Amino acid sequence: MPPDLIQQLRDIHEPAAPGFWPLSISWWVLFSLVFVLLIGSVVWIIWRNYRLAPYKRIRNMARELTDRRESGAIDALTYASGINLLFKELLVDVESRTESTTAFGTTWQDLLADRFNEQAFISGSGACLGNARFVGSSFSDEGLSGLVHNTLYRVKPSKELVNA
Repeated sequence: MPPDLIQQLRDIHEPAAPGFWPLSISWWVLFSLVFVLLIGSVVWIIWRNYRLAPYKRIRNMARELTDRRESGAIDALTYASGINLLFKELLVDVESRTESTTAFGTTWQDLLADRFNEQAFISGSGACLGNARFVGSSFSDEGLSGLVHNTLYRVKPSKELVNA
């Protein structure tokens, strides 16, 4: 080859390194997985808050009733009746326990004891939620606020509802 033709040849250059864009398929899979997990988490949090909202409302109403009772704004019978209504609303409206709709007296106390696994509804301070409210003798709600604290303040969906 003549010398001027060799001079016209360029040196060998390596190709440029691949750029960031376009992304490889593994990055797209990772981004998709993160996006699905993020959306799933948001949906789960919204669903959980929606499911727990009635329980939170009942807890707040129980606290309000207890505060009013402790301040002397309501009497024992009004307090017990209000708490009983909250228990009824929880079992009938929120948890849809059909056997609770017509329950009263000892049957009602047995249902409460079963739901909360608390025998104080039958023989303890929760006995005032049965027929004792309707008997003409003196009425006492002694210990009921402690029972409310152990049950309604901490109420969550029962295991039957979670598994359903």
